[in-house]
Amino acid sequence: MSLLSLTKHFELIENRRQAAKVTYPLFDLLFLIMVAVISGSEGWEYIEDFSHCHLELLKKYGDYSKGIPVHDTIARIISKVDPEALQQAFIS
Repeated sequence: MSLLSLTKHFELIENRRQAAKVTYPLFDLLFLIMVAVISGSEGWEYIEDFSHCHLELLKKYGDYSKGIPVHDTIARIISKVDPEALQQAFIS
């Protein structure tokens, strides 16, 4: 699967955040969570740690110009994502 294909599937997920308050693009967060979990990260703190350790890799695929969000931010943003939409994106 190409990154473009993954991007198209993730675009189907509604971003429920207020546009004026968005610091981290939703795709970037979903991508870093996916990569971290596939790599064995369990829990928000481990996902944050993984992301810091692999920031250069992540920058090849997304805009991480503002760095990596803290684990509380990652958890808060993913909690706003519709689980059915996320599941559908992975299935498709």
